[in-house]
Amino acid sequence: MRLTFVLPGKGRSGGNRVTVIAANGLIERGHHVRILVHKPKTRVKGALRAKWLKLRYPGTNDWLQLFGGRVETFRDLTKCRFGDDEIVVAVGLWSCQEISRVKNPIIKKVHYIHGAPQWDINLLKAAWSENVPKLAVSTYLEAKVREICGQKVVAVIPNGVDTTEYYPSVPESERDGIGTMFGTIYYKDPETILSVLQRLRQNHRQVPQRIFSACRRPKEIPPKRYIRFPSIDEARDIYSRSLVWVLASRSEGFPAPILEAMACGCAVVATDCGGPRDIINNGENGFLVEVGNVRQTVDRIELLLDDAKLRCRIVEKAKETINRFHWEASIQKLEQALEGFYALYA
Repeated sequence: MRLTFVLPGKGRSGGNRVTVIAANGLIERGHHVRILVHKPKTRVKGALRAKWLKLRYPGTNDWLQLFGGRVETFRDLTKCRFGDDEIVVAVGLWSCQEISRVKNPIIKKVHYIHGAPQWDINLLKAAWSENVPKLAVSTYLEAKVREICGQKVVAVIPNGVDTTEYYPSVPESERDGIGTMFGTIYYKDPETILSVLQRLRQNHRQVPQRIFSACRRPKEIPPKRYIRFPSIDEARDIYSRSLVWVLASRSEGFPAPILEAMACGCAVVATDCGGPRDIINNGENGFLVEVGNVRQTVDRIELLLDDAKLRCRIVEKAKETINRFHWEASIQKLEQALEGFYALYA
């Protein structure tokens, strides 16, 4: 197959990382794959900031550097060249909306849906309105597509976790803290996670907090143990030193950090924000809590900190969970779905 994945931009987003992993896997299976990346017009201030970030955090601020195929940039997708019977996969909301402008009958369009900001229904309708085959990374997104635009998702393809990258990397005796990630954008719910961390610092001063992020450190979080743009090794170390890992988002399509934390031996507390439902059975291999409920989140974290037997039981169940989420299986399912689109379009 000839495949093109369309991304809204460079960077370290989860959608970019998943796309690179999937695209590399498809290349290994013998397919011709490229990635098209939108390149917006950049003001001088933005260009200088991007250059500073690259110098300050070398090798860690763009997942596309890990792609083994060809990467091309564009400003207008309608001016890009596509081959006969090429499958063009739009990744994310912006790309799904942008690909509708391409009126090329020789290509086969696909929407690859990774997230759904539920606070902007009009955006979802605009992005998914074109009647083309759709893939989703979770059953939550499958239901959203059906609800918003009345279309069917052809296949639900959950992301995987690479256990050669994510595994307990320190002795269990050194696991002593609470870990999380911080983001300033709305769907990451920075207000809730900051409130949770503050209460835990008050109640458990002896328990270290370790945070990683792609954002500047907020003043509410002490500089110690705050890592910006972590490498995989640094992220694995934070997971491995955490007794409990927390995800407090408002909305997630399929949050990779939950699987990564489980693979590294953490007990996970996550908001019931969509994608986590496909991973966590509440009370068995982790805890689901109400979105924005600081008290409930803190209660579940403290329960796991105080009850070592419960925490160990949760962790053991989590180990069983990650065995269901291998990249090889995800890429194989993606390949089968894309091959099926040839027959669908014929």
